[in-house]
Amino acid sequence: MIPGLFVPLLCRIIVIRRGDSPLHLTPLPTGTCFYCCPIDLERDIEFLLFTRRNPNYPTKLNSFDSFTLKNSNFDVRYPTIIFIHGYSENAFEGSAAAIRKAYLKRGEYNLIVVDWSKLGGLPWYVTAVRNTRIIGPRVARLVKWLDALGTVSLPSLHVIGFSLGAEIAGFMGKALAPRKVGRITGLDAAYPLYMNTGREGHLTKSDAMFVDVIHTDGGHFGFPNPLGHVDFYPNGGRPVQPGCSAGSVLSRSFSRLMRAYITCGHNRAWMYYSESVTNPFGFPASRCPRWHPGIKANCVWSPDVLMGFAVSSIVRGMFYLRTNADAPFARNTTGYIGK
Repeated sequence: MIPGLFVPLLCRIIVIRRGDSPLHLTPLPTGTCFYCCPIDLERDIEFLLFTRRNPNYPTKLNSFDSFTLKNSNFDVRYPTIIFIHGYSENAFEGSAAAIRKAYLKRGEYNLIVVDWSKLGGLPWYVTAVRNTRIIGPRVARLVKWLDALGTVSLPSLHVIGFSLGAEIAGFMGKALAPRKVGRITGLDAAYPLYMNTGREGHLTKSDAMFVDVIHTDGGHFGFPNPLGHVDFYPNGGRPVQPGCSAGSVLSRSFSRLMRAYITCGHNRAWMYYSESVTNPFGFPASRCPRWHPGIKANCVWSPDVLMGFAVSSIVRGMFYLRTNADAPFARNTTGYIGK
């Protein structure tokens, strides 16, 4: 670990704002390596509750202090969603902001965002990957606490994670075993450094009663192979997603260029899902991989199931669909084969 004298300077998050997508960097990583800033679990992993009564200013929940829940706007009458953001993000921007706004627009929810930004700043990806194995059990402890207080039943709980957040959700599920939450949704679960780790090293269908996964950057930042009970492959599930070509983003700022081009296809996963929350019927998918007229397949594309918010928990298999290049991404039941 680094000497305490330098911690204030080297262990803080630096936010670079260029355009509308800030980048979160740290001079040194926070983790368990010899040059890492030390991890403080209470400080570095925060559980932030958003509801319609406090949509912008969250209440911090502390699983050691039941008064934080009692004095919050948590309402046992409403469904509880836990969202875990991705690498170099935080609880107030990017995927977390989109998911929060979508759910609170849709209805009454207890939305808990896991803010682990202090453990996942740029450029320390390797350290962030290691930290996911620490964060997952921490989220499991929160879930057990909510269950013990009688505020949430595990079968009713839905946990959503983007990229490294999806892998954290998987480690949460493993830490809860043999008990399981009702649903985990993996939004382009992270692939680099997870691809050869086996079932115990990444998100799998055994981590919840029902696991659905949306693949948008398969083989690059996201897993290309199926991980859940049901796996969706919009636009084939691989880069380049519609609207992510170099020509469509060259005029943008540096930080926006990074998120809009380098990670554009990866980010499409949370964009599609958040849109499905407010438009549940917008993303019908088919078992037929002929999502584009030019693809040769011995089947006819037909809308078999819904991707995203409204997916049925009894669905099993791999499904395909096509989206628009820009928001709104949903094409409903038009614009597919023969349209």
